Amino acid sequence: MISDIRTYEDRTKFQADICIIGCGAASIAMARILAGSSLKILILESGGASVERATQGLYAGTTSGLSYFDLDESRYRMIGGSTHRWGARAARFKETDLAERSWLDFDGWPIKREDLKPYYAEIPEFLNLHKSFEDERIPWELFSVSPPKINADDLEFSDFQFGKKLLLGNVYADMLKTAPNIEVLTHATVTRIAANDAGNHISQLDVQTLNGMKFTVTANTYVLACGGIENARLLLLSDDVIPVGLCNSKDHVGRYFMEHPTASAGIVHASKPQALHDIFSPGLIGGRLVETALAPTAAMMEREGILNVCAITRLNVAEDATQALREIIWNMRHRKVPLSLSWYRNNRWLKERLTAIARNPFSIVGNLVRHMMGRPKRFKIESMQLELRSEQAPNPDSRVTLGTETDAFGQRRAHLHWDLLELDWHTMVVMAETVDKELQRLGLGKLETADWLKGTEPRWPNDLVGGHHHMGTTRMSADPAKGVVNENCRTHDVDNLYIAGSSVFPTVSYVNPTSTLLALAMRLAGHLKKEAS
Repeated sequence: MISDIRTYEDRTKFQADICIIGCGAASIAMARILAGSSLKILILESGGASVERATQGLYAGTTSGLSYFDLDESRYRMIGGSTHRWGARAARFKETDLAERSWLDFDGWPIKREDLKPYYAEIPEFLNLHKSFEDERIPWELFSVSPPKINADDLEFSDFQFGKKLLLGNVYADMLKTAPNIEVLTHATVTRIAANDAGNHISQLDVQTLNGMKFTVTANTYVLACGGIENARLLLLSDDVIPVGLCNSKDHVGRYFMEHPTASAGIVHASKPQALHDIFSPGLIGGRLVETALAPTAAMMEREGILNVCAITRLNVAEDATQALREIIWNMRHRKVPLSLSWYRNNRWLKERLTAIARNPFSIVGNLVRHMMGRPKRFKIESMQLELRSEQAPNPDSRVTLGTETDAFGQRRAHLHWDLLELDWHTMVVMAETVDKELQRLGLGKLETADWLKGTEPRWPNDLVGGHHHMGTTRMSADPAKGVVNENCRTHDVDNLYIAGSSVFPTVSYVNPTSTLLALAMRLAGHLKKEAS
């Protein structure tokens, strides 16, 4: 059942076996496992079924360090959470990503990839991917294409799939509405996680609405699933018993914020740029893209002392008639664009797209044929860049803290300081050099290396971005002195509080976090189900 908490009487007290704070991807994955069980599940969502300006404003905050997105544009308060803006890109972490790496100065995960294997197996169906994660074939075999024979001592191919299920709040709305043991309360903002006098057991949650109503929630078990920034903020705000914040006895809450730093390594000069680009975008299955990247082997990472990282080509294209037609059709279907002559004369956006179509109409026919054959479309390429997307090294100074500004509830907003280490830069330098060397050996092209990779200032380029991936702020560890949660995602300091989502990642690979956070959430749901039986 999905209910608006504002329809309940003010000061209502809610009770459940398990209360999950937040209704994003991790919560929905947990709900799917727990639906139909004997456990009473209550999910508290601060937003509604869609983006609402006032509620979204609660996510505003401040940033420092490296340039970052506005915090209220990088995550969403609504059923389905930040799947509102994602592209359903999916890939698993590799064995190396979870293992302790002797050449790096931090511990690995307290679990192995084998522990996630049965849950990874659920992801293709959950996201509607085109093939199972257990199918280890590289994409070209699916298209009967032979890839170049790269130096297997240094590099390997890694592929991403793109799921068809996008906004998970819509996709799984019926499940949330009809599960007899689940209630989702919208517009229910948790403003305090109240603990006992010792600070080691949650006694209740204080919940408020923007129109001034107040509620309390009690449960046997609580799960914090609000994302990598808000998970840390809520723990830090709950400081009435423990002044430094709940679960923060070792000063780890909010620290080790990690992203996937992404930047151009420079321009690739190739005699056949489309053929080179096709290596990284080999084709379509069922209308969904498969994207391929080059990544370092485990042996290379150890030999060079680097993090995991991938490289892929990005095109700057001109007069893309196919894309222009697609955008016009999309707008006609979804925005009901009037194609009147007067509207055309006064609309620069439409003029530009119709001009692109008029200049190269025959390319549309060719791309339609390629689409039917499962091949990516052709472009008129102006230039090609080599894009690097890297794992970020855990850094205690890259962190979420409480800022000085306050929100509509009078609570301090989040402040994010994003910072990278020399190891992050070194990783990208080594990867750029390795890929350039391999492209030249294969006769595929040559990299004109960007200045920032040559050791000159500034160290990081202006086009450096993250992926809206908020990870690591409540990290998992076997040793309570080194993290916030244990191998089952239960907090070390509080016996009935668990944390779901990518904030528990100790290390983050270079792949999108969603598949792994979903697998962890499913694993957690199974653990809670077993604990309650």
